[in-house]
Amino acid sequence: MQHLHDDALALLALGEEPTAEETAHLEHCEQCAGEISAYGRVVRAGKSTVPAGSVPPPAVWAGIHEALGLDPSLRKDPLEDRQENHPDQGAASPSGPAGAARPVSLADERRKRRGTKWFAAAAAAAVVAGAATWGVVRGFEPQPEVIASVPLEPLPSYSDEGTATVDLLPDGERELVITASSSEAEGYREVWLISPDITSMVSLGEMDGTEARLKIPDGLDLSAYPIVDISDEPHDGNPEHSGKSILRGQLEL
Repeated sequence: MQHLHDDALALLALGEEPTAEETAHLEHCEQCAGEISAYGRVVRAGKSTVPAGSVPPPAVWAGIHEALGLDPSLRKDPLEDRQENHPDQGAASPSGPAGAARPVSLADERRKRRGTKWFAAAAAAAVVAGAATWGVVRGFEPQPEVIASVPLEPLPSYSDEGTATVDLLPDGERELVITASSSEAEGYREVWLISPDITSMVSLGEMDGTEARLKIPDGLDLSAYPIVDISDEPHDGNPEHSGKSILRGQLEL
């Protein structure tokens, strides 16, 4: 499974509406949903601890941008207009002498909320930048390499949809990540790798729910077993394939 980019996770944690593709992904990916939740806690903490009217100096954003290796399009300091948005309280204004309160306009309130939001984003990014040391979030842990991925199509009399992805983990192990739109079965669901001629197969284990992460045995040649199959197995103690397949797809390796 191809996970959401860190930039997308941060924006979703800040309250941006997810796209249809992101919504579909988050329904089946506990890892990305968990990271958004972790980012959200940091954002809420940043919002609750920022004194009214205070903003970080330009060097803060520059350091965050460099530490995270953000896209060049994000290089601009989001608070570069802080002098306009947060004028010195003691400065004279058209409405009265120095120190006199001036009416707060709707534009002022919008700018204030925008500044708070960007400060929260900066706070979240700063915490994420230190995650590798503190373990606050998992965004900087080594990520799996996707070896292959394929949609799983329903077999006759079924209407499920799903995906199968082979991940190469940082420790060198391989993992098959399976998702399905349903977990219904007459018995239980079992995941198989099958040879192209359907004469040989290997069971990877049971699928409980709509997602499963199953280890691929060391030394197993995926090119010899490229077909991913989810079967409906009766509780009869027979380890053989029942012959009732729910979803199937062939990996391109």
